Amino acid sequence: MDAQTIEKLIKEHQPLTTRYFDQKAYKIGENAAIQQLNPKPAPDNRIPVPFIRRATKLIKGYFAKVGSITYTDSTGWFEETLADVFDSNDEELETASMFEDAICYGKAFELHWYDKDDGFQFCVIPVSQCIPIYSDDLKKKLIAFIWYRENGDEELATYYDSSEYLEYRKKKGGKFEAVKESSGTHLYNRVPVLEANIDRDGRNVFDHCLPLIDMYDKIISEVGNEHEKFANSILLLRDYLDSVNKDENGLTDADKVNLWRVMDKLGDNVRDAAAYLERNVNDTFISNTLDRYERLIYEMLCLFNPNDDAFATSSGIAQAYKLLGFEYLIADMESYFAKFLYDRIRLIAGHSVINSLEDASSVTVSFKRNLPFDIESTASIVATLSGGEKVVSKATLLKMFPSTIIADVEAELEAVKAETPAPTDPFMGAEWSSN
Repeated sequence: MDAQTIEKLIKEHQPLTTRYFDQKAYKIGENAAIQQLNPKPAPDNRIPVPFIRRATKLIKGYFAKVGSITYTDSTGWFEETLADVFDSNDEELETASMFEDAICYGKAFELHWYDKDDGFQFCVIPVSQCIPIYSDDLKKKLIAFIWYRENGDEELATYYDSSEYLEYRKKKGGKFEAVKESSGTHLYNRVPVLEANIDRDGRNVFDHCLPLIDMYDKIISEVGNEHEKFANSILLLRDYLDSVNKDENGLTDADKVNLWRVMDKLGDNVRDAAAYLERNVNDTFISNTLDRYERLIYEMLCLFNPNDDAFATSSGIAQAYKLLGFEYLIADMESYFAKFLYDRIRLIAGHSVINSLEDASSVTVSFKRNLPFDIESTASIVATLSGGEKVVSKATLLKMFPSTIIADVEAELEAVKAETPAPTDPFMGAEWSSN
């Protein structure tokens, strides 16, 4: 690809970065809408409530916590070939970072490269620096990729296709020029960049809830403004208060108001000046409105509300029903994100150094949810099913427990068998008579 085309694609991409920056602002709790309002007369409080930051942490912890995603391979190929590669790249943390970016932006990108000294390497690329190029087929395919970034007064752009990478540089105000010494072949036999999604249309988790969150921020901010007006109205009483004569405690009337917000017996003129403090503000209306918005935000995010006291005290079955929408959301995310995890294995296996795509198909990716486990309820069910007429096998019953309690069902069965004493013969050693 020539430098002129690179320049054109970068310019077309730049408007998208504004949206990415806004989405990042919500993810870190600096909600974009409330922060970008035009200045208003004081008091002008801007109070962002970090719903999205909390939601992102909860979803990430539930699905992509370290240890939640495991790889198994009956042939042993994964342990021999890829286990060390994953360990050297902190794969669990990288995977969690990719999932977090996909939650926030609807997509995430991972760059792969091979170094003679360090071996196979991969790393998450900030989505604002990513310019993917797809084919025009019905099933779109990544045919090229541009990694664009700024470094001081210099702009860098690395172009990747299925066989080579080309680096371009330019000074501010100049034009991109190819840097041949920083270009070469990568031997992956395909574009060495992977894309992760959590949705069919590349949507993120929270964009559809932003109007609700923005309105919640406005209400909270206005409540903060009212509190500040309340405090300011007391400070304005200084003109009507005695700030010279002190009582036996060394306090003037002005000191008393500042310390205790008390205006008893300070004169009618003071109470007249403080008329604003008696303004009727319907706290119940504000509280009910905020509660309704909060409930809607969590419901539309398909997320359980951690502030719901009734949730924590509910039975295991009741909690399961309340988590049904959340579980459906995660199951859908898993379907799309798993494609990225399998593609990562195939990408590395297809490199000319390994060249083992057939063996890569033997690897299975498994997911484990991270929620509090109702062991008492499960133990009761297991005890019921194991008594009387056998309905299910012991192995099936043991599978009902989480892997944190029973990691290997077959090994647990063997352990139980080893601990069970052998039955004794009640007639051992007895003398038998023909009579």
